[in-house]
Amino acid sequence: MGWLVKLLFKELVKEYFHNRDARVQKLQKWINDANEAKDKLEKRANQYYKAEELITFYTFAPLLQKNDLKLVNDILKLAQINEQAIGNVVLSLEKPIFSPKGYLSWLREEVLKINAVSYMREQAIIHLELNKTLETATHVDVEIKTDNLVIFVEMKFTSDISINTTFNPYRNQLARLIDVGIEIAKEEKKKIIVLLASPSEFFQNKSRFYYYKIQDYSNFSEIKKDIVWRKQEEIEKYVMAVKWIPLEELIKTLYRDFNHDDKEEAMAFFKERNLI
Repeated sequence: MGWLVKLLFKELVKEYFHNRDARVQKLQKWINDANEAKDKLEKRANQYYKAEELITFYTFAPLLQKNDLKLVNDILKLAQINEQAIGNVVLSLEKPIFSPKGYLSWLREEVLKINAVSYMREQAIIHLELNKTLETATHVDVEIKTDNLVIFVEMKFTSDISINTTFNPYRNQLARLIDVGIEIAKEEKKKIIVLLASPSEFFQNKSRFYYYKIQDYSNFSEIKKDIVWRKQEEIEKYVMAVKWIPLEELIKTLYRDFNHDDKEEAMAFFKERNLI
């Protein structure tokens, strides 16, 4: 790397990130480490180059700058979803959402049956005796709420979705997002849409587990297999779509009419990662 990098869109960070001060420090540390590391091939020092949280922030900067309903509908169009978002737009990044109470109750009953690893069963017993939760909050990369929709966007660069949680070996990350999304949709009388954005090459080459789960979840009966505690009717009532969208096209869509002093450097950031 022959130049210094900086944190872009600084004025937008504190407004939309949860745990804002910690997020600013985290993002800035990646910037500082990258500048200090220069050309050294050290994983930790060069986290800046693959950090999905930073890619997410830069990708959605145009929507952060202006909560534009048209941009939200452009994203839905990109996902080939015919439904139109209406009303106000509320956007959050890296939002923690607690697991549904119904799922946690189910897990307390089933945890010793579904876990094949003895020491994990022992840990589960300790958690149960101490009345500790068996699943921590789900972190949603991007949550977009309108008057009729809840839209989750899971952002992937080189990583895959996780395939389990601490006490449930079958709970993949995408199913988890759908599950917490249904709970919010029920509470707010809306529909949930879950989108996964990743570089086209990873998806088209079928090199990540998320490719197969996206295909599965186009059939809502397949969602039921991975969220067994919910009723099929509930899934069909509240889930509108689970779709993949190409990250390159998402960036192009959001940046099409975006004006900002940092736009040129953002374009260089994406180009360096083969995203434009």
